[in-house]
Amino acid sequence: MNLTKGKKAAAVGLGVFFVFMAVCTVVAKGIYRSGLAHVTTQTPYGSSLVHEIKVNGMVRQGKEYGVFTESGLRIASVAVRKGQYFEAGTPLFQVDTDDLQRLIEEKELEIGKSEDQWKDRLLEEQQAGRARQTAEERSREDYENVLREEDGEVEKCRQALEAAGQELELYDQYLSLLSQGSGQVSGGDAAGGSPGGSDTGDTPEQQYSRQEKRRQLLQNVISCSQALEDAERARDIALQSAARAIEDAGDSLSSGFSADPAEPDIAFQRKELMRLIRLAENDGWVYSGTAGRVTECRVSVGERTQDGAGILYAADDGEKVIEAVFAKESSRFLTLNAEISLKAILPGGGRISEKAPLNYMEVMEDGDILVELPANDLELVIGQNVELSCRMQTENYMTCIPAVGIHSDEQGGSYVYVAEEREGILGTEWRARKVYVSVLDRTDSVVAVESAEIAAETKIIMNATKELNDGDVVRLVSP
Repeated sequence: MNLTKGKKAAAVGLGVFFVFMAVCTVVAKGIYRSGLAHVTTQTPYGSSLVHEIKVNGMVRQGKEYGVFTESGLRIASVAVRKGQYFEAGTPLFQVDTDDLQRLIEEKELEIGKSEDQWKDRLLEEQQAGRARQTAEERSREDYENVLREEDGEVEKCRQALEAAGQELELYDQYLSLLSQGSGQVSGGDAAGGSPGGSDTGDTPEQQYSRQEKRRQLLQNVISCSQALEDAERARDIALQSAARAIEDAGDSLSSGFSADPAEPDIAFQRKELMRLIRLAENDGWVYSGTAGRVTECRVSVGERTQDGAGILYAADDGEKVIEAVFAKESSRFLTLNAEISLKAILPGGGRISEKAPLNYMEVMEDGDILVELPANDLELVIGQNVELSCRMQTENYMTCIPAVGIHSDEQGGSYVYVAEEREGILGTEWRARKVYVSVLDRTDSVVAVESAEIAAETKIIMNATKELNDGDVVRLVSP
Protein backbone atom coordinates (compact mmCIF):
# COMPACT_ATOMS: atom_id res chain seq x y z
CA MET A 1 0.00 0.00 0.00
CA ASN A 2 1.37 3.42 -0.98
CA LEU A 3 1.39 6.00 1.79
CA THR A 4 1.05 9.63 1.14
CA LYS A 5 3.65 12.04 2.41
CA GLY A 6 1.30 13.16 5.19
CA LYS A 7 0.82 9.64 6.46
CA LYS A 8 4.52 8.93 6.30
CA ALA A 9 5.23 12.05 8.29
CA ALA A 10 2.62 11.07 10.89
CA ALA A 11 4.05 7.56 11.20
CA VAL A 12 7.54 8.91 11.64
CA GLY A 13 6.34 11.40 14.21
CA LEU A 14 4.52 8.68 16.14
CA GLY A 15 7.64 6.51 16.14
CA VAL A 16 9.77 9.39 17.35
CA PHE A 17 7.23 10.02 20.15
CA PHE A 18 7.30 6.42 21.32
CA VAL A 19 11.10 6.41 21.26
CA PHE A 20 11.14 9.68 23.20
CA MET A 21 8.69 8.30 25.78
CA ALA A 22 10.75 5.14 26.19
CA VAL A 23 13.89 7.21 26.68
CA CYS A 24 12.11 9.43 29.21
CA THR A 25 10.83 6.37 31.07
CA VAL A 26 14.29 4.88 31.24
CA VAL A 27 15.76 8.18 32.33
CA ALA A 28 13.01 8.68 34.95
CA LYS A 29 13.53 5.21 36.32
CA GLY A 30 17.23 5.84 36.46
CA ILE A 31 16.75 9.13 38.26
CA TYR A 32 14.18 7.51 40.62
CA ARG A 33 16.41 4.58 41.40
CA SER A 34 19.44 6.78 41.89
CA GLY A 35 17.57 8.59 44.69
CA LEU A 36 16.70 5.38 46.53
CA ALA A 37 18.66 4.16 49.59
CA HIS A 38 21.08 1.42 48.60
CA VAL A 39 20.94 -1.38 51.15
CA THR A 40 22.68 -4.66 51.79
CA THR A 41 20.79 -7.55 53.36
CA GLN A 42 21.52 -10.80 55.10
CA THR A 43 19.32 -13.70 56.12
CA PRO A 44 19.38 -14.83 59.78
CA TYR A 45 21.24 -17.94 60.82
CA GLY A 46 21.42 -20.28 63.80
CA SER A 47 24.47 -20.14 66.04
CA SER A 48 25.72 -20.03 69.60
CA LEU A 49 27.36 -16.90 70.99
CA VAL A 50 30.78 -16.63 72.56
CA HIS A 51 31.19 -14.11 75.36
CA GLU A 52 34.65 -12.94 76.35
CA ILE A 53 34.82 -11.16 79.70
CA LYS A 54 37.88 -9.30 80.94
CA VAL A 55 38.41 -7.67 84.34
CA ASN A 56 41.35 -6.63 86.47
CA GLY A 57 41.97 -8.39 89.78
CA MET A 58 44.45 -8.13 92.64
CA VAL A 59 46.39 -10.64 94.69
CA ARG A 60 45.63 -10.44 98.40
CA GLN A 61 45.97 -12.53 101.51
CA GLY A 62 43.33 -15.20 101.74
CA LYS A 63 43.32 -15.60 105.54
CA GLU A 64 44.00 -13.05 108.24
CA TYR A 65 44.66 -13.54 111.94
CA GLY A 66 44.27 -11.16 114.85
CA VAL A 67 46.32 -10.13 117.89
CA PHE A 68 44.00 -9.53 120.84
CA THR A 69 44.40 -7.96 124.26
CA GLU A 70 42.12 -6.61 126.97
CA SER A 71 39.93 -3.66 125.96
CA GLY A 72 40.25 -0.26 127.61
CA LEU A 73 44.08 -0.23 127.87
CA ARG A 74 45.96 2.94 126.89
CA ILE A 75 48.58 2.37 124.18
CA ALA A 76 52.09 3.60 125.06
CA SER A 77 53.95 2.59 121.87
CA VAL A 78 53.47 0.66 118.60
CA ALA A 79 56.44 -1.26 117.20
CA VAL A 80 55.05 -2.40 113.80
CA ARG A 81 53.25 -0.85 110.86
CA LYS A 82 51.13 -2.06 107.95
CA GLY A 83 53.04 -4.26 105.52
CA GLN A 84 55.86 -5.05 107.94
CA TYR A 85 57.04 -8.64 108.40
CA PHE A 86 57.73 -9.95 111.92
CA GLU A 87 59.00 -13.13 113.54
CA ALA A 88 57.42 -15.17 116.31
CA GLY A 89 57.95 -13.48 119.69
CA THR A 90 58.36 -10.00 118.16
CA PRO A 91 56.99 -7.17 120.38
CA LEU A 92 54.06 -5.57 118.55
CA PHE A 93 52.74 -2.85 120.85
CA GLN A 94 52.98 -1.79 124.51
CA VAL A 95 50.30 -0.58 126.90
CA ASP A 96 50.89 2.08 129.57
CA THR A 97 52.10 0.24 132.71
CA ASP A 98 50.80 2.86 135.17
CA ASP A 99 47.39 2.72 133.58
CA LEU A 100 47.62 -1.07 133.56
CA GLN A 101 48.43 -1.18 137.29
CA ARG A 102 45.47 1.07 138.02
CA LEU A 103 43.18 -1.26 136.10
CA ILE A 104 44.56 -4.25 138.03
CA GLU A 105 43.78 -2.56 141.35
CA GLU A 106 40.28 -1.66 140.18
CA LYS A 107 39.70 -5.23 139.05
CA GLU A 108 40.90 -6.60 142.42
CA LEU A 109 38.56 -4.22 144.25
CA GLU A 110 35.69 -5.21 141.97
CA ILE A 111 36.35 -8.91 142.62
CA GLY A 112 36.48 -8.27 146.40
CA LYS A 113 33.09 -6.55 146.30
CA SER A 114 31.63 -9.35 144.20
CA GLU A 115 32.90 -11.96 146.65
CA ASP A 116 31.43 -10.06 149.63
CA GLN A 117 28.10 -9.77 147.86
CA TRP A 118 28.28 -13.44 147.01
CA LYS A 119 28.90 -14.41 150.64
CA ASP A 120 26.01 -12.24 151.83
CA ARG A 121 23.77 -13.75 149.24
CA LEU A 122 24.92 -17.24 150.16
CA LEU A 123 24.12 -16.60 153.84
CA GLU A 124 20.69 -15.22 152.99
CA GLU A 125 19.93 -18.20 150.83
CA GLN A 126 21.05 -20.62 153.53
CA GLN A 127 18.76 -18.93 156.03
CA ALA A 128 15.93 -18.91 153.52
CA GLY A 129 16.65 -22.57 152.83
CA ARG A 130 16.36 -23.48 156.48
CA ALA A 131 13.11 -21.51 156.67
CA ARG A 132 11.78 -23.33 153.63
CA GLN A 133 12.80 -26.68 155.17
CA THR A 134 11.00 -25.79 158.40
CA ALA A 135 7.92 -24.72 156.44
CA GLU A 136 7.84 -28.05 154.64
CA GLU A 137 8.17 -30.01 157.87
CA ARG A 138 5.38 -27.98 159.44
CA SER A 139 3.22 -28.56 156.38
CA ARG A 140 3.71 -32.30 156.74
CA GLU A 141 2.83 -32.13 160.46
CA ASP A 142 -0.28 -30.12 159.61
CA TYR A 143 -1.23 -32.76 157.06
CA GLU A 144 -0.93 -35.54 159.65
CA ASN A 145 -2.99 -33.55 162.16
CA VAL A 146 -5.69 -32.85 159.59
CA LEU A 147 -5.69 -36.51 158.58
CA ARG A 148 -6.21 -37.66 162.20
CA GLU A 149 -8.92 -35.10 162.92
CA GLU A 150 -10.85 -35.68 159.72
CA ASP A 151 -10.54 -39.46 159.94
CA GLY A 152 -11.90 -39.28 163.51
CA GLU A 153 -14.88 -37.23 162.39
CA VAL A 154 -15.58 -39.63 159.53
CA GLU A 155 -15.38 -42.57 161.90
CA LYS A 156 -17.91 -40.95 164.28
CA CYS A 157 -20.33 -40.41 161.43
CA ARG A 158 -19.88 -44.00 160.27
CA GLN A 159 -20.59 -45.36 163.78
CA ALA A 160 -23.66 -43.14 164.06
CA LEU A 161 -24.90 -44.44 160.73
CA GLU A 162 -24.37 -48.05 161.83
CA ALA A 163 -26.21 -47.43 165.10
CA ALA A 164 -29.13 -45.77 163.30
CA GLY A 165 -29.29 -48.65 160.86
CA GLN A 166 -29.33 -51.24 163.61
CA GLU A 167 -32.06 -49.36 165.49
CA LEU A 168 -34.20 -49.23 162.35
CA GLU A 169 -33.59 -52.90 161.70
CA LEU A 170 -34.64 -53.86 165.25
CA TYR A 171 -37.80 -51.77 165.03
CA ASP A 172 -38.68 -53.40 161.72
CA GLN A 173 -38.35 -56.81 163.40
CA TYR A 174 -40.64 -55.60 166.21
CA LEU A 175 -43.26 -54.48 163.70
CA SER A 176 -43.01 -57.79 161.92
CA LEU A 177 -43.74 -59.66 165.14
CA LEU A 178 -46.74 -57.44 165.83
CA SER A 179 -48.14 -58.05 162.40
CA GLN A 180 -47.87 -61.79 162.86
CA GLY A 181 -49.55 -61.62 166.34
CA SER A 182 -47.07 -64.07 167.88
CA GLY A 183 -44.91 -63.95 171.00
CA GLN A 184 -44.40 -61.34 173.62
CA VAL A 185 -42.39 -58.22 172.87
CA SER A 186 -40.28 -56.92 175.67
CA GLY A 187 -40.68 -53.28 176.46
CA GLY A 188 -43.38 -51.14 174.99
CA ASP A 189 -43.93 -49.45 171.65
CA ALA A 190 -43.51 -45.78 170.99
CA ALA A 191 -47.14 -45.11 171.97
CA GLY A 192 -46.90 -46.86 175.39
CA GLY A 193 -49.09 -49.84 174.42
CA SER A 194 -49.02 -52.96 176.59
CA PRO A 195 -46.74 -55.80 175.56
CA GLY A 196 -48.19 -58.85 173.93
CA GLY A 197 -50.95 -56.98 172.13
CA SER A 198 -51.82 -58.16 168.66
CA ASP A 199 -52.01 -55.98 165.57
CA THR A 200 -55.67 -56.72 165.28
CA GLY A 201 -56.38 -55.11 168.66
CA ASP A 202 -54.37 -51.91 168.04
CA THR A 203 -56.15 -48.67 167.90
CA PRO A 204 -55.58 -46.27 164.98
CA GLU A 205 -53.62 -44.00 167.31
CA GLN A 206 -51.23 -46.83 168.13
CA GLN A 207 -50.75 -47.75 164.47
CA TYR A 208 -50.06 -44.11 163.58
CA SER A 209 -47.61 -43.81 166.46
CA ARG A 210 -45.64 -46.86 165.28
CA GLN A 211 -45.51 -45.58 161.66
CA GLU A 212 -44.38 -42.17 162.83
CA LYS A 213 -41.58 -43.68 164.90
CA ARG A 214 -40.40 -45.77 161.96
CA ARG A 215 -40.33 -42.62 159.79
CA GLN A 216 -38.18 -40.90 162.43
CA LEU A 217 -35.79 -43.86 162.57
CA LEU A 218 -35.54 -43.91 158.75
CA GLN A 219 -34.95 -40.15 158.69
CA ASN A 220 -32.21 -40.63 161.26
CA VAL A 221 -30.50 -43.20 159.01
CA ILE A 222 -30.72 -40.79 156.05
CA SER A 223 -29.35 -37.92 158.15
CA CYS A 224 -26.45 -40.05 159.40
CA SER A 225 -25.68 -41.17 155.82
CA GLN A 226 -25.64 -37.54 154.63
CA ALA A 227 -23.45 -36.56 157.59
CA LEU A 228 -20.97 -39.33 156.65
CA GLU A 229 -20.80 -38.10 153.04
CA ASP A 230 -20.29 -34.50 154.23
CA ALA A 231 -17.53 -35.63 156.62
CA GLU A 232 -15.76 -37.61 153.88
CA ARG A 233 -16.03 -34.66 151.49
CA ALA A 234 -14.70 -32.24 154.13
CA ARG A 235 -11.85 -34.67 154.84
CA ASP A 236 -10.90 -34.81 151.13
CA ILE A 237 -10.94 -31.01 150.81
CA ALA A 238 -8.88 -30.52 153.97
CA LEU A 239 -6.34 -33.19 152.94
CA GLN A 240 -6.05 -31.72 149.45
CA SER A 241 -5.39 -28.26 150.88
CA ALA A 242 -2.78 -29.67 153.28
CA ALA A 243 -1.12 -31.65 150.45
CA ARG A 244 -0.88 -28.51 148.32
CA ALA A 245 0.77 -26.72 151.22
CA ILE A 246 3.38 -29.51 151.31
CA GLU A 247 3.91 -29.23 147.52
CA ASP A 248 4.30 -25.45 147.71
CA ALA A 249 6.86 -25.79 150.48
CA GLY A 250 8.72 -28.47 148.48
CA ASP A 251 8.72 -26.33 145.31
CA SER A 252 10.03 -23.37 147.27
CA LEU A 253 12.79 -25.55 148.65
CA SER A 254 13.78 -27.05 145.29
CA SER A 255 13.77 -23.64 143.55
CA GLY A 256 16.10 -22.12 146.12
CA PHE A 257 19.52 -20.77 145.22
CA SER A 258 22.20 -23.40 144.59
CA ALA A 259 25.26 -22.38 146.53
CA ASP A 260 28.30 -22.79 144.28
CA PRO A 261 31.59 -21.27 145.45
CA ALA A 262 32.79 -21.08 141.81
CA GLU A 263 30.17 -18.48 140.87
CA PRO A 264 30.46 -17.75 137.07
CA ASP A 265 30.77 -13.96 137.24
CA ILE A 266 33.52 -14.03 139.83
CA ALA A 267 35.40 -16.78 137.95
CA PHE A 268 35.29 -14.66 134.76
CA GLN A 269 36.54 -11.58 136.62
CA ARG A 270 39.43 -13.59 138.04
CA LYS A 271 40.43 -14.73 134.53
CA GLU A 272 40.44 -11.11 133.36
CA LEU A 273 42.61 -10.19 136.35
CA MET A 274 45.11 -12.96 135.58
CA ARG A 275 45.44 -11.74 131.97
CA LEU A 276 46.14 -8.20 133.18
CA ILE A 277 48.71 -9.48 135.69
CA ARG A 278 50.52 -11.51 132.99
CA LEU A 279 50.54 -8.42 130.75
CA ALA A 280 52.04 -6.39 133.61
CA GLU A 281 54.71 -9.08 134.08
CA ASN A 282 55.68 -8.52 130.39
CA ASP A 283 56.09 -4.79 131.12
CA GLY A 284 52.93 -4.11 129.11
CA TRP A 285 54.25 -5.59 125.83
CA VAL A 286 52.05 -7.69 123.53
CA TYR A 287 54.12 -10.23 121.55
CA SER A 288 53.38 -12.11 118.34
CA GLY A 289 52.75 -15.83 118.59
CA THR A 290 53.82 -16.66 115.02
CA ALA A 291 55.67 -15.06 112.12
CA GLY A 292 53.68 -13.04 109.61
CA ARG A 293 53.05 -9.73 107.87
CA VAL A 294 50.91 -6.88 109.25
CA THR A 295 47.86 -6.29 107.07
CA GLU A 296 46.17 -3.75 109.34
CA CYS A 297 47.18 -1.91 112.53
CA ARG A 298 44.22 -0.75 114.60
CA VAL A 299 46.05 0.60 117.64
CA SER A 300 47.45 4.11 117.99
CA VAL A 301 49.61 5.72 120.67
CA GLY A 302 47.52 7.50 123.29
CA GLU A 303 44.28 5.72 122.43
CA ARG A 304 42.70 2.84 124.29
CA THR A 305 42.32 -0.67 122.96
CA GLN A 306 38.92 -1.73 121.67
CA ASP A 307 37.02 -4.99 121.96
CA GLY A 308 38.57 -6.67 118.93
CA ALA A 309 41.85 -7.43 117.23
CA GLY A 310 44.45 -4.72 117.71
CA ILE A 311 46.56 -5.96 114.80
CA LEU A 312 45.58 -8.06 111.80
CA TYR A 313 48.30 -10.10 110.12
CA ALA A 314 48.79 -12.78 107.50
CA ALA A 315 50.96 -15.81 108.17
CA ASP A 316 54.06 -16.28 106.03
CA ASP A 317 52.73 -19.56 104.68
CA GLY A 318 49.16 -18.31 104.51
CA GLU A 319 46.78 -18.60 101.60
CA LYS A 320 46.96 -16.15 98.68
CA VAL A 321 43.95 -15.47 96.46
CA ILE A 322 43.16 -13.35 93.40
CA GLU A 323 40.14 -11.17 93.98
CA ALA A 324 38.13 -9.46 91.23
CA VAL A 325 34.68 -8.01 90.61
CA PHE A 326 32.59 -8.93 87.55
CA ALA A 327 29.64 -6.85 86.40
CA LYS A 328 26.25 -8.26 87.31
CA GLU A 329 25.49 -8.84 83.60
CA SER A 330 28.21 -11.50 83.63
CA SER A 331 26.72 -13.49 86.50
CA ARG A 332 24.91 -15.96 84.23
CA PHE A 333 28.20 -16.91 82.57
CA LEU A 334 30.11 -17.54 85.81
CA THR A 335 30.01 -20.89 87.59
CA LEU A 336 32.04 -22.35 90.41
CA ASN A 337 35.14 -24.28 89.29
CA ALA A 338 35.04 -22.62 85.86
CA GLU A 339 38.55 -22.07 84.48
CA ILE A 340 39.59 -18.43 84.32
CA SER A 341 42.62 -17.29 82.27
CA LEU A 342 44.94 -14.87 84.01
CA LYS A 343 47.89 -12.76 82.87
CA ALA A 344 50.30 -10.76 84.99
CA ILE A 345 53.70 -9.10 84.83
CA LEU A 346 56.00 -10.37 87.57
CA PRO A 347 58.03 -7.99 89.73
CA GLY A 348 61.22 -9.18 88.02
CA GLY A 349 59.93 -8.26 84.57
CA GLY A 350 58.74 -11.70 83.48
CA ARG A 351 55.22 -12.54 82.39
CA ILE A 352 52.86 -15.23 83.59
CA SER A 353 49.91 -16.71 81.73
CA GLU A 354 48.00 -19.42 83.57
CA LYS A 355 44.55 -20.76 84.29
CA ALA A 356 42.92 -21.12 87.71
CA PRO A 357 39.50 -22.38 88.88
CA LEU A 358 36.91 -20.01 90.21
CA ASN A 359 36.49 -21.24 93.80
CA TYR A 360 34.32 -18.52 95.37
CA MET A 361 31.45 -16.27 94.24
CA GLU A 362 29.47 -13.66 96.18
CA VAL A 363 26.72 -11.31 95.02
CA MET A 364 27.35 -7.81 96.40
CA GLU A 365 24.73 -5.20 97.30
CA ASP A 366 24.89 -3.51 93.87
CA GLY A 367 24.47 -6.85 92.07
CA ASP A 368 28.10 -7.18 90.94
CA ILE A 369 29.86 -10.50 91.52
CA LEU A 370 32.91 -10.79 93.80
CA VAL A 371 35.04 -13.78 92.82
CA GLU A 372 38.18 -15.40 94.19
CA LEU A 373 40.77 -17.67 92.56
CA PRO A 374 43.57 -19.54 94.36
CA ALA A 375 47.06 -18.12 93.82
CA ASN A 376 49.29 -20.19 96.11
CA ASP A 377 50.81 -22.15 93.21
CA LEU A 378 51.56 -19.02 91.16
CA GLU A 379 54.59 -16.74 91.42
CA LEU A 380 52.55 -13.75 92.49
CA VAL A 381 52.98 -11.34 95.39
CA ILE A 382 50.44 -9.61 97.60
CA GLY A 383 49.05 -6.44 95.98
CA GLN A 384 49.94 -7.41 92.39
CA ASN A 385 47.46 -6.65 89.58
CA VAL A 386 46.25 -9.53 87.42
CA GLU A 387 44.20 -9.50 84.21
CA LEU A 388 41.42 -12.10 84.25
CA SER A 389 39.50 -13.29 81.22
CA CYS A 390 37.08 -16.07 80.39
CA ARG A 391 35.26 -17.26 77.27
CA MET A 392 31.77 -18.61 77.68
CA GLN A 393 29.81 -20.26 74.87
CA THR A 394 26.03 -20.11 75.07
CA GLU A 395 23.36 -22.46 73.80
CA ASN A 396 22.44 -22.50 70.11
CA TYR A 397 20.02 -19.74 69.05
CA MET A 398 17.78 -20.16 65.98
CA THR A 399 17.86 -16.53 64.84
CA CYS A 400 21.14 -14.63 64.90
CA ILE A 401 22.07 -11.49 62.97
CA PRO A 402 25.08 -9.18 62.90
CA ALA A 403 24.86 -6.49 65.59
CA VAL A 404 24.99 -3.75 62.92
CA GLY A 405 21.50 -4.72 61.74
CA ILE A 406 19.65 -4.06 65.01
CA HIS A 407 18.41 -0.66 66.16
CA SER A 408 16.78 0.83 69.29
CA ASP A 409 13.96 3.34 69.65
CA GLU A 410 13.57 6.03 72.29
CA GLN A 411 11.63 3.68 74.59
CA GLY A 412 14.41 1.10 74.52
CA GLY A 413 12.66 -1.30 72.13
CA SER A 414 14.77 -3.20 69.60
CA TYR A 415 13.87 -3.53 65.92
CA VAL A 416 15.28 -4.40 62.49
CA TYR A 417 14.41 -3.39 58.93
CA VAL A 418 13.50 -6.19 56.56
CA ALA A 419 13.36 -5.84 52.74
CA GLU A 420 10.14 -7.07 51.10
CA GLU A 421 8.94 -7.01 47.46
CA ARG A 422 5.86 -4.86 46.76
CA GLU A 423 4.04 -3.67 43.61
CA GLY A 424 4.53 0.04 42.91
CA ILE A 425 3.92 2.59 40.14
CA LEU A 426 7.07 1.47 38.39
CA GLY A 427 6.41 -2.24 38.88
CA THR A 428 7.85 -4.58 41.50
CA GLU A 429 10.04 -2.79 44.03
CA TRP A 430 11.69 -3.41 47.42
CA ARG A 431 10.39 -1.70 50.52
CA ALA A 432 11.83 -1.50 54.06
CA ARG A 433 9.53 -2.60 56.90
CA LYS A 434 10.24 -2.08 60.59
CA VAL A 435 9.95 -5.29 62.65
CA TYR A 436 10.30 -5.28 66.44
CA VAL A 437 12.24 -8.15 67.96
CA SER A 438 13.11 -9.52 71.40
CA VAL A 439 16.83 -9.65 72.10
CA LEU A 440 17.77 -12.98 73.70
CA ASP A 441 21.52 -12.48 73.90
CA ARG A 442 24.20 -10.38 72.28
CA THR A 443 27.90 -9.81 71.88
CA ASP A 444 29.74 -6.94 70.30
CA SER A 445 29.30 -8.46 66.83
CA VAL A 446 26.28 -10.81 66.96
CA VAL A 447 22.77 -10.54 68.39
CA ALA A 448 20.35 -13.43 69.00
CA VAL A 449 16.74 -12.30 68.51
CA GLU A 450 13.25 -13.74 68.54
CA SER A 451 10.29 -12.66 66.40
CA ALA A 452 7.38 -14.43 64.74
CA GLU A 453 7.82 -12.16 61.65
CA ILE A 454 11.37 -13.30 60.86
CA ALA A 455 11.90 -16.55 58.99
CA ALA A 456 14.99 -18.26 57.65
CA GLU A 457 14.64 -16.54 54.22
CA THR A 458 13.85 -13.07 55.56
CA LYS A 459 16.16 -10.41 54.14
CA ILE A 460 17.31 -8.24 57.04
CA ILE A 461 18.86 -4.91 56.07
CA MET A 462 22.38 -4.55 57.40
CA ASN A 463 23.57 -1.26 55.88
CA ALA A 464 21.89 1.63 54.03
CA THR A 465 23.25 4.69 52.26
CA LYS A 466 20.71 6.90 54.01
CA GLU A 467 18.51 6.83 57.07
CA LEU A 468 15.51 4.55 56.65
CA ASN A 469 11.89 4.89 57.69
CA ASP A 470 9.17 2.31 57.80
CA GLY A 471 7.82 1.79 54.25
CA ASP A 472 10.73 3.42 52.34
CA VAL A 473 11.49 2.07 48.87
CA VAL A 474 15.05 0.74 48.79
CA ARG A 475 17.43 -0.69 46.24
CA LEU A 476 19.17 -3.96 47.03
CA VAL A 477 22.87 -4.13 46.23
CA SER A 478 25.42 -6.85 46.78
CA PRO A 479 27.46 -6.47 49.96
